[in-house]
Amino acid sequence: MKPGRDFIASLAVRTGLLGAFGRLGGGTAAHGLRVLAYHRVLPAADEHGFEHDLELVSAWEDDFDWQMRHVARHYEVITCHDLARLLDAGRPVPRRALIITFDDGFRDNHQIALPILRRHGVPAAMYVATGYLDREDLFWFDGLVHDVLQSRSATLPLGNENIALGDTPDARRQAAQDALQQLKRMPDAQRVQALQRIRQALGATAPVPSMPQSLHGPMNWSQVRELSDAGMEIGSHSVSHPVLAQVEDDERLQRELVDSKVAIERHTGRPVVSLAYPVGGPGAYDDRVVAATRDAGYRFAFTYAAGPNRLGDGDRYRMKRLAVERYVPRSRFAAMLAAPPLFAYRWFQD
Repeated sequence: MKPGRDFIASLAVRTGLLGAFGRLGGGTAAHGLRVLAYHRVLPAADEHGFEHDLELVSAWEDDFDWQMRHVARHYEVITCHDLARLLDAGRPVPRRALIITFDDGFRDNHQIALPILRRHGVPAAMYVATGYLDREDLFWFDGLVHDVLQSRSATLPLGNENIALGDTPDARRQAAQDALQQLKRMPDAQRVQALQRIRQALGATAPVPSMPQSLHGPMNWSQVRELSDAGMEIGSHSVSHPVLAQVEDDERLQRELVDSKVAIERHTGRPVVSLAYPVGGPGAYDDRVVAATRDAGYRFAFTYAAGPNRLGDGDRYRMKRLAVERYVPRSRFAAMLAAPPLFAYRWFQD
């Protein structure tokens, strides 16, 4: 069996070879602008009993604290506003420039991530789905997982089939993820209708949190303003978090992009220059969505494609990111940033 990335990363850190790995990739500057992608940061919890989508947990609190300490020591953290000013002035981006991003707008971004970011003196760009702010209900994708885990139903209706949910939390989590993948590929109007049928069939109830309720669900506008006043960039993640490429109506697509931007600017008093495409994978955006994003006045847009960005010849509306996951050990986190071509892709056998 080939050695895994975690083993190679740990070996590189222990032996001091991490710098050599970076030079093999052409040096720090050649790797381009790094952008970290997070969703949620939470206190460590029992994964078996966690009642929400574990795949949205990017890091447990202690690991995130270590990650931000590492970033503050070794990189120059900037925002998209900083990037826009540099490009407008014709100045180069710093050799070790890095942008930290958060998608969705979960409450833990304010309650858990913000104090850590402030402690280490690094800013982040928080991308919020504005239609959920000031509401108590869960984001639709997290709500689906929660409902599946809480329901006693044996099946989940989706289209012309019923998905068996299984008898264990792991089986039900997998079934929920399978359903999510199907929902994300549907035309948006069909997805909304399918979700309504699912909630009715599962007998969806109010969330029963495994940790303080303040950490689940979306932030409110007061919390978003606090983030902005603390030096965090607030960007758009649309209004209702649809898969934008599946929004067939052009006027609706424009509203998702424009209304979210206008709302953030009104509540924070600061311009919005960047967007993170909801979901962000290859099917989440297309040339039509990119053109609408540019027309809506955004300067940059982030996907969930893996890798760094060379701004000289790259597409600023298809910017890549380095996803952080709760199971990524500290050594691989450091290696992924030092040498993205070697550690950000599946070149090693896991």
